[in-house]
Amino acid sequence: MSVFRTVSAAGFRPFFGSCALYAVILMTGWIGVFTFGWDVAGSQPVNWHAHEMIHGVVVAAIAGFLLTAVPKWTGTRPVDGAALLMLWLLWVAGRIGFWATDTGGPGVAGRFAEGIDLLFLPALAFAVAWPIVKTGNRRNLLIVVVLTVLLASNVMQGFIPLAQRANILALDLVLLLMVVIGGRIGPAFTRNWLVRNGLNAEAVQVHPWLDRLALALVVLLALASLIALPPKIVGTIALAAALANLARLVEWQGWRAWRDPLVWVLHLGYAWIVVALLLRGVAGHSFALPWNAWIHALGVGAMGTLILGVMSRATLGHTGRDLRLPTGGWTMFALVTVAAVARTGNATGLFDHNVSLTVAGLTWIAAFAIFGLLFFPKLLQPRVDGLPG
Repeated sequence: MSVFRTVSAAGFRPFFGSCALYAVILMTGWIGVFTFGWDVAGSQPVNWHAHEMIHGVVVAAIAGFLLTAVPKWTGTRPVDGAALLMLWLLWVAGRIGFWATDTGGPGVAGRFAEGIDLLFLPALAFAVAWPIVKTGNRRNLLIVVVLTVLLASNVMQGFIPLAQRANILALDLVLLLMVVIGGRIGPAFTRNWLVRNGLNAEAVQVHPWLDRLALALVVLLALASLIALPPKIVGTIALAAALANLARLVEWQGWRAWRDPLVWVLHLGYAWIVVALLLRGVAGHSFALPWNAWIHALGVGAMGTLILGVMSRATLGHTGRDLRLPTGGWTMFALVTVAAVARTGNATGLFDHNVSLTVAGLTWIAAFAIFGLLFFPKLLQPRVDGLPG
C-alpha cells in the first residue's frame, strides 16, 4: 500500500501529523518574532499567534479526532481518499496564507488569505454533520453547532476591533468541546482500564445532572463573555463552572489509573480546565490577578495536554496497536506541563518574563517534537492488524 493510500485512509493520519508538526513550526516562529524580531506575524502579531494556535494547531487536532470518531459513533463510512486530501489541503492553504500575507493589514492579499482559511471549517462541519444527521445521531449535533459558531468567530477575527472578542469566543468554544468530549472519554477510558486490570471500575462515577450543569455553565460563560457582561458576573459564572467541572473530575477517580499515562493524562488535561476557570473567576473579582492568565492555563495546559494525550491514544488504537505508550512517551506530557506552568506563571507575574517565555516555548516545541518522533512512523504505516483505516 502506498504512503498516500495509507495517510488518506483515515482523518487522524494527516491531521494529527500536521497538528504536531505545525505546533512546532508555529511556536518556533513565535519565539523568532518576540526574541529575534522575525517578520512573519504581520502587523497584528498577537492576533496572528492566537488565530494560528486555535485555527491551525487546535482545529487540526479537532478535525483528526472528529473525522475518526464520528464514523465510529454513527456506523458510517469515514471521509477518506481524495475527499480527505482536499479537506486537508484546505487547512494547509489557510496556514500558508497566514504566513505569506499580512492578514492584519489592509491589503487584498490578506483578505484573500482569510477567505481561503474560512473555507475549512464549513467543509469540516459538513463532513461531520452529514453522517450525524443521516443516522439521526442527535446526541452529537452540539458538535456541529460548535463548529459553526467557531466559523463565526473566525469571521469576527478578521475585523480588528472584534479580534480580541473573537479569540475569546474561539477559546470558549474549544473549552466547550473539551468539556463534552472529555466528559465521555475520561471516565470511560478510566473505567475500561480498571476492568482490564481487575480493579474496582464502579468507583468511577458519572452523574448526568452534573454533566448537564457543567456544560450549561460553560455555555453561559461563553455567552456572558461574548456580550461583555460586567467582569464580576463573568467571574462568578467561571467560578461556578470551575466547581462543577472539579466535581466531575473528582468523581472520575483518575488517580486509580496512575500506572497508565494514556489514562491519567486525560485527567491532567481536564484539571487544567479547572485551573483556567478558577483563574478566570478570580480575575473577574480582583485586579490583583492579570485577566489573561487563564488563557494560557487553558491554551497551553488544557489544550496542549489533551491534544497530545488524545492523539497518542487514538493513533495507537486506530492503527491496531496495543494501548501502551512507547518508551519515553511520558516525557512529552511532562514537557507540556512545564510549558503550561511556565506560561501561566509568567502571565500571573510569578516568573521572570523572558526566562519563563523561553522555557514555555522550548518545552512546548520539545513535547510535540517527541510526539512526532514516536508517532509519525505509525501514522505513515498501514494498520498492524491488516484492517482498513
